[in-house]
Amino acid sequence: MEFESPYTLERIKNPSEDLQTELWNLLHEFSVSKLGDSSMEKKEFFAILVKEGETLIAASLCYLFFNGLNLQLLWVAEEKRGMDLGTKLLKEIEIEALKLGATLVFGYSFGFQAPKFYTKLGYTEVGKIPNYPEGQNCYFLCKKLGT
Repeated sequence: MEFESPYTLERIKNPSEDLQTELWNLLHEFSVSKLGDSSMEKKEFFAILVKEGETLIAASLCYLFFNGLNLQLLWVAEEKRGMDLGTKLLKEIEIEALKLGATLVFGYSFGFQAPKFYTKLGYTEVGKIPNYPEGQNCYFLCKKLGT
């Protein structure tokens, strides 16, 4: 689709943090106006890191909005897997989510990653994209907090 004057279309590789923040704020502002609930205004983007000395061995990126915590990623260094670091980190994420007023945590995991890790810890599969990436599945997972 081509945009006609006065519009232009621009693709930006690796958009700046400022641009990303502006775009998320615009969407959030619009969405909160439609929800009609001022308690939904709170949002926060944060990371929780696990280090051994100065070496990063596990980490998460989280985005809180609409009283839910989107777990964007949870990573554990391969040589540290099987030592309960992921479980301990996920429990810390859930504690932080509760402190921030979240009622649930949600995210996704590919079949070659760790969907069974999440279901073992009380997460429910709420959706799936079959054969994405090819030969795998993408699982959407959610856990209600405080129940």
